[in-house]
Amino acid sequence: MHLLKSQRIHSCRYLSLALALSAVLCGASCTVKWRLKRADKSYGQQAYSQAAERYRKVLTKRGLKREQQPYVQLHLAESYRLSGNTRMAESYYERVVARGNPNPNALLGLAISLQSNEKYAAAVTAYEKYLELAPQDSTTRQMLELCVALRDTAVTATRYIVDNVSDFNSLKDDFAPAFAEDDYSVVYFTSSRDDALGKKKNIITGNKSTDVFFSKQSRNGRWEKPLPLAGEINTKSDEGACALDANLRSMYFTQCLTRGEKIGCSICSATRDEQSVWTEVNKVNLFDSTFNVAHPTFSDDGAELYFASDMEGGYGGFDIWVVNRVGEADEWSEPVNMGASINTAGNEMYPYVRDVGTLYFASNGHKGFGGLDIFRATKREQGGWQVENMGMPINSAADDFSIIFEKEREAGYFASRRRGGRGGDDIYRFVLPEAKYMFIGSVRYYDNATPVADASAKIISSDGETLIQKTEKDGLFSLQLRPETDYLVVVTKPGFFNQKTKFSTKGIETITTLRDEFRMRSMAKAIELENILYDLAKWELRAESEESLNQLVEVLNDNPGISIEISSHSDSRGDSTFNLELSQKRAQSVVDYLVSKGVDVSRLQAKGYGESMPRVVDKALAAQHKFLKEGAVLNDDFIRRYVLSKEEEELVDQLNRRTEFRVISAAQ
Repeated sequence: MHLLKSQRIHSCRYLSLALALSAVLCGASCTVKWRLKRADKSYGQQAYSQAAERYRKVLTKRGLKREQQPYVQLHLAESYRLSGNTRMAESYYERVVARGNPNPNALLGLAISLQSNEKYAAAVTAYEKYLELAPQDSTTRQMLELCVALRDTAVTATRYIVDNVSDFNSLKDDFAPAFAEDDYSVVYFTSSRDDALGKKKNIITGNKSTDVFFSKQSRNGRWEKPLPLAGEINTKSDEGACALDANLRSMYFTQCLTRGEKIGCSICSATRDEQSVWTEVNKVNLFDSTFNVAHPTFSDDGAELYFASDMEGGYGGFDIWVVNRVGEADEWSEPVNMGASINTAGNEMYPYVRDVGTLYFASNGHKGFGGLDIFRATKREQGGWQVENMGMPINSAADDFSIIFEKEREAGYFASRRRGGRGGDDIYRFVLPEAKYMFIGSVRYYDNATPVADASAKIISSDGETLIQKTEKDGLFSLQLRPETDYLVVVTKPGFFNQKTKFSTKGIETITTLRDEFRMRSMAKAIELENILYDLAKWELRAESEESLNQLVEVLNDNPGISIEISSHSDSRGDSTFNLELSQKRAQSVVDYLVSKGVDVSRLQAKGYGESMPRVVDKALAAQHKFLKEGAVLNDDFIRRYVLSKEEEELVDQLNRRTEFRVISAAQ
C-alpha cells in the first residue's frame, strides 16, 4: 500500500508485531540473509507490497532454515494484510498457526483477516484463541463481541442507499473524494490509475503513485472521464486526500515521499487561478517534526484545520489533531489532540467536519465491522464527544473511509474496499431517502376476535396534528407516519371501552411498518378483576392486588364518561350475613384504593353481594374445566347434585369468590 494509503490501514499496534518476533538467522546462506534483510527493510519502511514480494521469494530459497519459516510466513501474512490483500494474508496466517504453539500475533492477524473476509464464525474462533493468550486485550475483546453478533444475527442496515460510482472508478485505487464546486458538479479524488504520473511502480502498493484527479458532471447526470488535476500539484510522489477552503480557491493536500532515505507524508497548500490551474505549492509547517501528517480538512469558516498524524502525544497509531488559524496567512497554532473519546490505540484518520459540533472520521480502533469504519462524533454539552458507528451499508467488513457530505441533505461520497468494487478502493455515492413509516391498526372484539367495523381511531401526534379514521369491514385502519414523532392512538366505539396505544418513530432508522391490535370489550358485561386478594375473613387489600387495580385506574382514565359499580362476591361457606358484610367491606376497600389514585368518588359505587350471586359458567370457563358445563350456576344445588372431588369443590368456591366491576352509566 503506498504511504498515503498506508496511513489508513496501518496501525502501530500491529506494526509492533515485527519487533515482537524473534528470528535467529544463523546458518542461512548469504543469499537468504541478503534477501531477508531486504524484505525486512521494505517492511520497516511500510513498503508492504514490495515486502510481500520479497518475503515470498525468501520462502522459495533452499537456504531458508525450517525454524526461520514461521518468521518469514508471519511477515509475509502481515505484509499482505497491511497492503489490503486480506485473502492472501489469511492463507499465510493459517500456515503459521497450523504449526502448533501459535504466536499470539499470528492468531490476531488471522482473526482480523477472517473478519475482513466476512468469515465471522472462523474469526470468532481465532479471536477466542488469541484472547486465551492475551486476556487483558480489551480492544480485541470488543472485536470478538462484534464478530459474535455478526455470526449469530443479521445486522440491521440503516436507510442509506449506497451505489458504486462507476464513472469515477478504475481497476486501481480511487478514494478520498472532495467537492470542488458549490453545486457539487466537480469532484476531486485520489487515484493510482494508469494515467497518474511516473513510470515506476510504487514500492508500497505495486501500483503507480497516486495523483489528484477530477471529474465534471454533465447535464444528463453522468460524470465525465476523470482527468489529472491541472497545475503543479501532481508529481512522481504520492499526492491526494485534499480539502478545499470555503471559497474553493485554496487547497490543502497530502504529499508522501516513497523513495530515497526520506519517506513520509506532509501537508501542502496550493492556490487555484481563474483557469482552475493549481500553482504556488508550498509545504505547510504545522510543527517542527519528522512525523507523518496527512488528510487535512477545514471547518466551515476555515478557522480550524483537522488532520491525522502519528506524532508523539497521541493514543496509538494515527490520531485526529486540530490547529487554529493564526492571522490570515497559513499560520497555525500548536496542534491539539482531539482526545480519548475520538482517538484510540488503533488508527483514526480522514477527518471531515460537516458543521459545528459534528466530526466524521475513519477508525479501526472503535468497535466496527472490520477494517476501517466511518464514525460520526457529536460534541456533548458537558464536554467530550459522543461517537457512533454509521452502520451498514455505509460500513462493511472491509475498509470504509474518507466520507464527504453535501450541505443541504444527507448525501455525498465515500471510499470503500468492499466486495463488488471495480478495483482496489472504489468511490461510492450515498443518499438517505426520506423515511416512510406506516402504522396498521387491527380492531377486533374481545370475546371472539372478529373484526370491528366503523370503530373510530383518533391519532394525535407530538407535532400537534390530529386525525380521525374509521375502520373498514376487516377492522383495519392505517396511516403514514412522520420521522422523529410520538403518536397516541385512541380507538372508540359506542358501548365499548376505549382502547389506546402509544408509539414513536424516534430513533427508527429502517423503513418500518408498525402494527398493533385493539380488543374492544363490551360495557354490557361485568368484568372480573384478577388477583384481588385478601387474607382469610379480612377486607384489607393485599399488595398483590395493586397491579390489577392500577389497570382499572387506567381504564377509568381512558374512559372518563363512565361510572362503575365495584361488586364483591363470596362463596356459600359460613354465615350468609357475615359473608354479605365482609363482601361489602371488601368492595369498599377497592373503591377507597381507586379514590387514592385520583379517581372521582362520584364515579364509583361499592356493592357487596355475599353469596347471593353465584358465578354462571361461560364458554371460556367450560373449556378450561371438563366438569363444568356452559350455563351452569355454581350454587349449593350444583355442589349437591354433582359428586365433586375435594379439589373440584374448592375450585367452585374459588370461582365464586371474586371482585368485578360493571358500567352503570356512560356519557357519550
